[in-house]
Amino acid sequence: MRLWILPVGTFSADETVLDPQCEPGNILNIPVYAYLIDSPNGLFLFDTGCSNHCRTDPKGLLGQEFSQLLQPRLVPDDYIIAQLGKIGFAPSDIDGVINSHLHFDHGGGNSAFNRHKFVIQRSEWAAATSDREQYPDTAALAIDAEQLHLVDGDYRLDTQLYTISTPGHTEGHQSLVVELSDGPIVLTSDAVYTRRQFHPDNIGTATNPAQAQLSVARLLQVTKTLNARPFFSHDPLQVTQESWRLSPRFYQ
Repeated sequence: MRLWILPVGTFSADETVLDPQCEPGNILNIPVYAYLIDSPNGLFLFDTGCSNHCRTDPKGLLGQEFSQLLQPRLVPDDYIIAQLGKIGFAPSDIDGVINSHLHFDHGGGNSAFNRHKFVIQRSEWAAATSDREQYPDTAALAIDAEQLHLVDGDYRLDTQLYTISTPGHTEGHQSLVVELSDGPIVLTSDAVYTRRQFHPDNIGTATNPAQAQLSVARLLQVTKTLNARPFFSHDPLQVTQESWRLSPRFYQ
């Protein structure tokens, strides 16, 4: 088993976008990540970052107000295909894609994988295909019916690789557990934005705050039970403060 943490762009935004409990006025560079897992059952991507449309026309994609609130700082090398190429992989090498959810910064690269199976929560797909305002990037939905593998709740891809249902941020959000020789890692995705929010009383943006609190509590329990390291979706400090390895380095 190997895990690469792929940096796929940044956004400039006030810290309150991540943590409403903060005082406004602190502008951060907020990272975006995708993840590549080489498991005995195949090569899987967890999330795909932003689309090229998000880089070239953020106002057209996200709207004037939102694109000012969360300003993309994207370059061509941030696109998921470019990041895979840097470590010697192409889309044709990928066996499947797992989406934590289908927001534009997590599923924007989905359209690059038009022959692949997608593991998505059934409730997430239903929400994303019925609410264009919350899911503006159609690249995340560029998935044919035969590619969809819709699941309900936790789903095991391998003995050491499995999703856990963590709804709240969106209707069908899911996180990923990767059990490695280096030690288990829990990829929280947007169930937890940052280390300081790894607490049920300080959740990020959520369509269902009560569910989001329960999901954070579950992730706390999972990391404790497995003695796992959590990796948060948009924490601008964790890589340096906690000495995480980013691609091309990897965990195994």
